Amino acid sequence: MSEQHSKNYDSRLVTLDEQICALLQQRKEQSAHTPGFPSDDTISKWAKQYGFDDTFLAMFFQLIKSEKYYTSNVEPTGFRHYIPVLKTVEGGERLYTVSYVRQYDNASVVQLLIDWDEQQEPQLTIQQKLQRNHFGLYIDESYECRSKGTGGSNGHESSTYVVTPPLPDDLRGLHFVFTEYEDVFEEKPTGWAVTIQG
Repeated sequence: MSEQHSKNYDSRLVTLDEQICALLQQRKEQSAHTPGFPSDDTISKWAKQYGFDDTFLAMFFQLIKSEKYYTSNVEPTGFRHYIPVLKTVEGGERLYTVSYVRQYDNASVVQLLIDWDEQQEPQLTIQQKLQRNHFGLYIDESYECRSKGTGGSNGHESSTYVVTPPLPDDLRGLHFVFTEYEDVFEEKPTGWAVTIQG
């Protein structure tokens, strides 16, 4: 905060503003970091009830929803070792495989491999190929899973995820849930998900 803003800030608001921050944290934890967005009817009701403009409230909740894009991205450092997983699930004429987890001091890296028979795929236009769906990873609310990108070729695709804090070396009991989305922001699920057990 600049010096000018500090001088103009009403110090009587400090306690109230801290309570707002505490409520935002509580909301994030309760929503398992996927806050969603209130309906238009709900926003209109609150705007009328509390004396706000409904567009202002909508912008406020949109800002809350985008909070995850402002968090610092952890880059894995201090490679330790590999943990073999070698688990495959078949679904929708595709094979989904987690072959290993790379362990670092500050994070884990999980790679999802998807394989299919390209001869059985219908011919796709260039536009359709560019609109490829995205898989997000969820383990449980203790872990943040961030996609590092997807690449591939005909019949094969590979997606990489950074998980923080690091996963335990013993993966038994953990479930890697890969949910398919229409967008990279993971806001439009297609209804398809694959679970691979550690």
